[in-house]
Amino acid sequence: MTQTVSKAVGIDLGTTNSAVAVMDPTDTEIVIHRDRVSKSPTTPSCVWRDPVGGDLVVGRKAVLRVGNPPEPVRSVKRLMGGTATVDLSGRRMRPEEVSAAILAEMRRQIEEDVAGLATADTTWVVDRAMVTVPAYFDQPQIDATRRAAELAGLEVLDLLHEPTAAACYFCWQTKTRDGTFLVYDLGGGTFDVSVVRASAGVYEVLGISGNNRLGGDDIDTALARRLQEMLAHEGYALDLDPAGDPEDRLRFSQLKLLAEGVKKGLSQSSEYMLRDAGRLRDKLGNPVIIEAMFERTDLDEVARPLIDRTIPYCHEALDRARAKAGVSLADIDQVILAGGSTHMPLVRETVAERLCAGARCDEPLYDKVDTIVALGAAIRAAVVGGVQVYDGDRRVRVSFRGAAATGATRTHIGGTVESLGGADLAGGRVLLNTPDGDQDEADIKASGAFAFTRVPLEPGAESHFSFEILDADDEHVATVGRPIRHSDDAERRLPGPANTAISTKAVLLEVERGGRAYRRELVPAMQELPTVAEFTFQHPGDTELVLFPLYQQSKQIQVIKVPVPGATPRGTPVRFSLSMDRHSFITVRGAIGETGFQAAVELPPERPVPTDAEIAELDRGLEEAAAFLPPGDRATFDIKRRMARKALAEALAIGDRDQAVHEFEQLEELLGQAGTPAEALEPPRGEFDQMVADCVELNTWLDRNSAQLDRPYDAREMARAIEAQRAQGEAAHRASDQRAWGEVIRQLQSYLDHMATVYRRAQPQSEGGDVQRAAASIGIGLREAAEVKRLASGAGRSDLYAEAAQIEGRFHDLGTRIEQDPRGVADSAAGLHHRLAQLKNLLTGRSTGPAGGGKRVEDTPGADEWRGR
Repeated sequence: MTQTVSKAVGIDLGTTNSAVAVMDPTDTEIVIHRDRVSKSPTTPSCVWRDPVGGDLVVGRKAVLRVGNPPEPVRSVKRLMGGTATVDLSGRRMRPEEVSAAILAEMRRQIEEDVAGLATADTTWVVDRAMVTVPAYFDQPQIDATRRAAELAGLEVLDLLHEPTAAACYFCWQTKTRDGTFLVYDLGGGTFDVSVVRASAGVYEVLGISGNNRLGGDDIDTALARRLQEMLAHEGYALDLDPAGDPEDRLRFSQLKLLAEGVKKGLSQSSEYMLRDAGRLRDKLGNPVIIEAMFERTDLDEVARPLIDRTIPYCHEALDRARAKAGVSLADIDQVILAGGSTHMPLVRETVAERLCAGARCDEPLYDKVDTIVALGAAIRAAVVGGVQVYDGDRRVRVSFRGAAATGATRTHIGGTVESLGGADLAGGRVLLNTPDGDQDEADIKASGAFAFTRVPLEPGAESHFSFEILDADDEHVATVGRPIRHSDDAERRLPGPANTAISTKAVLLEVERGGRAYRRELVPAMQELPTVAEFTFQHPGDTELVLFPLYQQSKQIQVIKVPVPGATPRGTPVRFSLSMDRHSFITVRGAIGETGFQAAVELPPERPVPTDAEIAELDRGLEEAAAFLPPGDRATFDIKRRMARKALAEALAIGDRDQAVHEFEQLEELLGQAGTPAEALEPPRGEFDQMVADCVELNTWLDRNSAQLDRPYDAREMARAIEAQRAQGEAAHRASDQRAWGEVIRQLQSYLDHMATVYRRAQPQSEGGDVQRAAASIGIGLREAAEVKRLASGAGRSDLYAEAAQIEGRFHDLGTRIEQDPRGVADSAAGLHHRLAQLKNLLTGRSTGPAGGGKRVEDTPGADEWRGR
């Protein structure tokens, strides 16, 4: 019997360094690849292209080229998900192509280790991986990572959040099955923090926050600038322009490499002597001779502002954990450190003082911080991927579930069988042959699954089992084998196969109402994946291309473009379905009227550097938002604003476009968060924004069509009244004042009711026939049901809210019968309109007549519209 075994590996694709690991055949130990020469378990995430042969060089040999033309690419992880390319010896490459070269090197390295597992009849391959990503990566960055792994020839089992991987290794290593952990992950280019809870070995992510451009790289850059200033003071011509001068960029790269050495040295010792014999030349061509003593206080002075910036993100993750599960800092059993930048003593001191002091641990766990993510990924790879075994002819693949070691003397062996060579296994069987010569059999189910229970194991030894695959005619198709070890030390068992895939940030869709853009939440933050969201809107008309701009918080992540016939009338229903799979990959399907579409997804163009006017306007918004925050929240808000604003100014000063855009988006995100009070109001802020937009749009229509009205209408006065309610509502929202919030909602509803009455009197009787009148009546009914739900929510009347929601559902049901019985639908809808009017009367204390009638769908004000072009 010959066979090929595939065991999934875990890869930490890091900004500065990467690592790869795999669990041994019995799932009892983890094998991490170590360089043959340096014995280091990590590989620099640095790629250089040989200009002669065109070969890509990854790792330490590539680092040796830093500061020399043609220069290698470092920190490419920060560019993932963007449209920019990088230059490698004259060849333009996408960031995911560079990352693919790093992942391919990780695959090659671990292949050296698994090759040692081969026997006379068994070979091992590496073709599946669990790849880690920062918890706070945006969706395009996640997509780019998945594509990079596929370009490297790997099947992606999952994209695992780095902090979750670290928690997984900690629990496995310490045999911890239950606990709540805060993982502080400060790597080379990103900072992540997650609150993770383990219950009986099953993981749940409770809160996440972070910054995708905050890490050791920034400390190296700041220290390099300090070194540059010191050398310039000594008389060297080092007035550098890295953004505009390629030679200066090389000089600064060399300074940064020297600064990285200083940082590492001072992380191990209180003093470090930097010596360099003139590899660096200044702008006049003079060799720069460096012999300088640095003290740890020098590093701390440079790094402290960046490290202090991580703490508010930790409290943000804890706030989300409190909102989701009632977990606070006092409930944290252990703070776990991850990432190479946590080697700095200042990081550990800051975490101990600012976090551990309020948790159940005296100091953070500082163990294997360079590799803890890869080690945890290897564990999750073993859980999710199991072991796949191919027969010698690759006609059959058997995927075994569960660990290959157990402390029990009897075990369960199960898996699935898949035919690869055309053999029909329907109705077939699997024969199990034990080392003692016993035999058992199990049917192959329609899904390919099979299972054996209470299989005896030889105590304290490894038992080798063979599995014969037979088709429905009892013809032998293939034979594979698998060893299972009995061990009393198997209590350090693999965790359960929990779903750790979540949407870390809310996904929003931008629509237009009354000429203003609004964002509607499609997928909330912390939503478990996979998930599907479905919505219905209206076509804006007069366009042959409908745009679907998608955002994560304040950052635009995708633009989905759908071509439509130019004659498609305004108001045509647009049905929209967004799906996110386990890897956060987004697909969109839907229909505009009767025309279905499956949209193509495009990345948005690169955002330009913010202008002075844009920055000034954002500063004003932040100042206003801060004034309405409670004192405790305001202090945290001011810290985050001050740090991001300083980083923005520094990035603009040195011409770092990417960093400037990132910091500006951080400030935008902070402003958006300030608009969400700690205590949620009812109805939500989005409902208020929609009501204001409804009022503005309807008032604008009445003003434009004043000649059709049967009585005078003061649109200017109504506009002032709407704006006054908008201001009062925003103030009530910031102050979390439910009473004032509810009053604003009721006042806006009264404006809507008044304007809708004027609007209906001005509308001619529809000539579109029964079908169109029925459709219009349903559209109006759905809008009125939403209005009643808002009023009921603001008034705290859950009974009336529930009834309005039930009526809303009945309107949806009627919509499916329009073509078959339009008159019956219209009659049924009239009764529902009457009941909604009664509910509105109960909530507002006013007499409200029945709604409905002959308003045309395409003229219905207040509907969400897609952005057209």
